[in-house]
Amino acid sequence: MLILSGQDVDECLPIGAAVAGMREAFAAVSAHRVELPDRTLIPLGDDSQLALFMPAYVKNSSFVTVKSVTVFPENGSHSLPSVQSIVQVFDASTGSPVALIDGTRLTAIRTAAGGAASVELLAREECSSLAMIGSGTQARAGIEAVCHVRAIDEIRLFSRNEGNARQLAEEFSPYDWCPTIQVTTDPDEATLGADIVWTATNSYVPTFSETSIAPGTHIVGVGSFQPSMAEIPPFLFKTASIFVDQIEACWSEAGEVIAARAEGHINSEDVLELGEVELGNHPGRRSNQEVTIFKSVGIAIQDAVASSIAVNAAKTRGVGTKVSL
Repeated sequence: MLILSGQDVDECLPIGAAVAGMREAFAAVSAHRVELPDRTLIPLGDDSQLALFMPAYVKNSSFVTVKSVTVFPENGSHSLPSVQSIVQVFDASTGSPVALIDGTRLTAIRTAAGGAASVELLAREECSSLAMIGSGTQARAGIEAVCHVRAIDEIRLFSRNEGNARQLAEEFSPYDWCPTIQVTTDPDEATLGADIVWTATNSYVPTFSETSIAPGTHIVGVGSFQPSMAEIPPFLFKTASIFVDQIEACWSEAGEVIAARAEGHINSEDVLELGEVELGNHPGRRSNQEVTIFKSVGIAIQDAVASSIAVNAAKTRGVGTKVSL
């Protein structure tokens, strides 16, 4: 069995391959070519502390995967990620264990790549400014992913933890592909007039106001994943075109989508899967004035596809540690 560390994942799952893989994953979901049971969620005492288990299989693929995740929002005080995970990969033809992967790093990359796939499919080609809400692992990965798929020359960053935001901006300052990141102390200052707004938080209330969003903006929400959580103002869904990773998952887990329907802003038919755009069944953005939203709660098929890319690359490159069980 192969063990892939976070560093191994970085080497074997480059952002370009990951974005292409997520487009493939979303298309497979919309084409009903997946086995995707509901995730199992176990509260761990405090309601904010969770364990989740996410199996998935793309039909006729080589591997079946299970991701085990823990969510501990206060882990920052212990210098640990708030979300940690491992991914188990099994051979789909024999059932034999193939790999054990650092799921924390894989999740960061595949989540960012999923959001970037929505930017490729829905955002205006000329988009050049990004507002990032959040300063954790997902925000870091999201900045890299957006800069990979659009020519970004302005980034405005807001986080409730200003120190973390300034540290992130400093970390990215040496990279030629990343423009100077402007840290703001007001979320609406970050989002005002931005071409792309990206939220990567564990917030239970909207992270910016709907009045700060300009026509033509593309919004990516990847942080919230429970009905009680919300990063995007539900009122925005009333006039925007709404795309999700999987309809069933978002109606049960995406707090903003659930709230928007409960408040009468949208109906069930207003929500479409991003995979329908990838498959050519929907045109996606129809005008430069249209506001588009991609809301993702994160689905296990993303892990399955990302794991497959990483494992195949690791085998080709001789990366990882082989162990016998």
